[in-house]
This record gives sequence, C-alpha cells and structure tokens, in this order.
Amino acid sequence: MDNNGAGGVQGPHVVSMKRAGSLRGPAENDYSVVNLGAVAPIPADGDPLPFTDGDSNPGKMKNLPPSSATAHEIGRDPWWVVGFDLLAASSSSYILSYPQLIMVHLGWIAGPIIMVLLNAAFFYNNCLLGSLHETGGKRQIRTRDLVGYIYGRPMFTAVWILQFTVLIVFCIGTFVWAGTTLETIYSSYSSDPSKISLSEWVAVAGACYSVFAFAVPTLHSLRLYSTISLVLTMIITFITIGISIKDGVKSGVARDYSIVGTKADKWFSAMGALSIVGFAFNTAILPELQASVKPPTVRNIYKALGLQYTVGAIPVIGVTLIVYWAYGNAVSGFALESNSGPKWLVTVAKVAAFFQILVTLHIYALPMFEFLDSKFLKAYRSLKPSGHVQNDVPPAGRHWSARTMLVRFLTRIMFISITTLFGAMFPFFGDILELGGALIVFPLDFAVVHHMYMKVKGKNFSWYRRTWHWLMIVIAVLLTIASVTGAVRNIIAASSTYRIFHSNN
Repeated sequence: MDNNGAGGVQGPHVVSMKRAGSLRGPAENDYSVVNLGAVAPIPADGDPLPFTDGDSNPGKMKNLPPSSATAHEIGRDPWWVVGFDLLAASSSSYILSYPQLIMVHLGWIAGPIIMVLLNAAFFYNNCLLGSLHETGGKRQIRTRDLVGYIYGRPMFTAVWILQFTVLIVFCIGTFVWAGTTLETIYSSYSSDPSKISLSEWVAVAGACYSVFAFAVPTLHSLRLYSTISLVLTMIITFITIGISIKDGVKSGVARDYSIVGTKADKWFSAMGALSIVGFAFNTAILPELQASVKPPTVRNIYKALGLQYTVGAIPVIGVTLIVYWAYGNAVSGFALESNSGPKWLVTVAKVAAFFQILVTLHIYALPMFEFLDSKFLKAYRSLKPSGHVQNDVPPAGRHWSARTMLVRFLTRIMFISITTLFGAMFPFFGDILELGGALIVFPLDFAVVHHMYMKVKGKNFSWYRRTWHWLMIVIAVLLTIASVTGAVRNIIAASSTYRIFHSNN
C-alpha cells in the first residue's frame, strides 16, 4: 500500500533522511516539516489509522518521539501551565471588545445562547483534537503534522498555509488592539489626543513586543508570564465589571438594546459576530500547545481544557454580558472607554490590558517562531542512526548562545516589523478578528477535527455516531460560509472610508 507517496514503506518505521528528503525535495530544506511517509503509511478509506493513546497504555507510551524535529522544548510543562497558556490566549484583554463586537450585533437573545453553545461545542471539539495527539506512534506536535499524517502531503501544505496566514492575521489584529490600548491611555491625559495617531501607537506596541519576544524564546519559557497574564486578566475583569455595575444601576439613564441597521447590515454583522464568538472560545493552535505538556498527554490536556472552558469562560461571558447590560448598543469598542469610574482605576485596567495582550500575542506568534527557530538553528538538527529525533528537549542554555540569540533577534524582528507595518496601515481590529476566526475556527477546528476523529478512531463507530460527526461537519461548513461572507463584507465597508496609516475616527 502506498497512499502517501512513500513506496515500499511498511509499518510504523522511520525511513532514512535521504529517503525522506526524496519525498518532498532536499532534506536540508525539510527540517521543520513532518516527513510524510516516514511513519506508518496512510490506510485506505475505511481502515483505521494506527493510533496510540498514552493514557490507555502508560507503560509503553511514555516519552514518544515528536512528529518531526523541533528547536523548542517538548513535554516539559505540567497540565496547569498549559491551562494557563490556554487562558492567556482565550481569556485575554480582547474581552473588552466583545460587548461591541458580539452583543451589539446579536442582541440579548441570540448573543448569550450562541456564546454558551459555542463554548460547550469547542470544549468538545478540542477534547476530540487533544485525543489525537499520540497518533501514529508519535507526538503530533503541530496541527499540520497531524493533518499531514492522516491525509497526506496536499492537506499538510494547505493547513500549513491556512494556519500560518490566520495566525499572522491574528498577530496583526493584536498589534492593533495593543496600539488601541496605548492610544486610550494617552487620550485620557492629553489635551490633544489626535496628536499621535493609532498607527503610531501600533508601532510603539510593536517595539515593546520586540523586547518581550526576544526575552521569551519558547512556550516553556512563557510559564511565568502566563501566570502573570491570569492575574492581569483578573484585574481587568474585576475593574470593568465593578464600574459597569455601578454605571448600570444608575437611574434615569436610557439604554437601547436594539440591533440597528438595515436587514442586510444586521445579517452580515451577525455573521461576523459568529466568528468573533468562535475566536473567543478557541485558540486554533491546540496541538502546538499540547506539545509542551508532560505525559500522559491526553489526560493532561483534558484537564487544561477543563480549566480553559470553565474558569476561562467566566471573564469572557461575564464582561461581555454585564458591560452590554450597562451601556446597551452605545458601548465602546474598547469597553473601558464607556466606564465612568475614577480615571486612575480605569488607567490601571488599561495598563493591565496592554501588558496582558503581549502574552496573548506571543502565544499566537510562537508557532511561527518555532518554525523559524527549527529551520535556522541547524545545530539542533540531528538524527540517531535509527532515524528517531534526538533533540526532544534542547539544552536550556542553548537558547542563549550567541548564534541562537542572533538568529532569534533577526527572525523575530523581521516578523514583528512586517506584522506591525500591516497593523499600522490597516487598523481594522474587529474586522481582522472576524476574518481570522472565520477562516480557521469553523473549518479547521470544527469540521476537520470531526473528520480526523472518524478517520483515526471510527472503524467501529455505529451509524448514529458517524451521523453525529457528519452533522457537526455540515454545521461547521455552513458556519464557515456565513462567517467568511460577513467578515469580508465588513472589511470592504470599513476600508471604503479609511485612509492608510490613519485612525478610523
């Protein structure tokens, strides 16, 4: 059987580097890419894929090799550290934008229902995805590695391009958000807020993040900052909810909760809001985050996901609903701008929001940094004679060698400069998140997850269980079409009145 282009490969054995390189081109350019065909060949449709679960057989399945070589640490963090990483990515200071981006367009009935349903749905979807981490006798440490092993080279390439494109979009949107945060702080104390434009604040945010990105080489190095991020999110949540409740109980204040606009406007805005909700409850990089968790990997990621979708859902849903209740559809796209609390207290929340979002930004940027580090730091690239990856955990000091620091500085400065430039040019924060969420949340983290789960584990599924997964795939496809349409339309509408390198206001 030769479904993966690796003729003659039988069983879960690793082929030589020379042979692996012949599958896709020169081996020296193939370091950070999974070697398709270098593990068990893809079975024909209907046959089960080789699947291993470290939780069901802990005696044999400890310390599995990664799906391909990496310059970052694998399997070093306890489950709660990964849980804090997930919280930093999902329960971020983005919550200050959700009342305007979600509730203003969905209203009191659809808004809360959709948020609760999608929170539960993505918890379920990510548990399915997490259960596939040890497929093919290896730890599938990247989304593209897992998809490539199951479907082959074309899907590997497609998912790689799609995921990185969307993560870059998320990073651009996050730079815009960080710049917006700085702009609101400056505006609170300046007699001439227009003196410095949003685009300039985006550039300042990029400069600040450059220092942080260089100082924190890998996800494992982020563990302290993820904990600090959780504290910052609590500060933001308590201050925002407290002031909003104080404003909301004021008598004699008229609040309008109606959804404004034409029927077409309401429809497209609601579709865009769907992708924002999907983004709020999903990271799009679960395999990359799961790569850092200690065995048993499946059991531990379930614990981390439980933390994300219970504790992490509180600030997301709480801030979104309470702020909308307090201010109605007049709420600002940056919720703290609607608060009437003491200036110093609001400023504390804004400063916390800025520093917290740097951690979120780093989590979304790390998959690209891992690729760049693994490609350019060839000192980590070494294979044992058997073909198994030797560098599961690079020596910690290697991250601070002169060569490593030079490579990290050059590659990350290049990435940050490009994304910051685009953020300064087109600061459509909400529309950027809508498009990114629409392109990856529903198609990749919803539809593809269910299909992969059936392909890996579905040989003995009953007909109604298969029907259930196919129903989820159909729903995901419909949500993708609707949310992409809404996001594209909203970006076109925003760009029609925008001048490059200027604020929208």
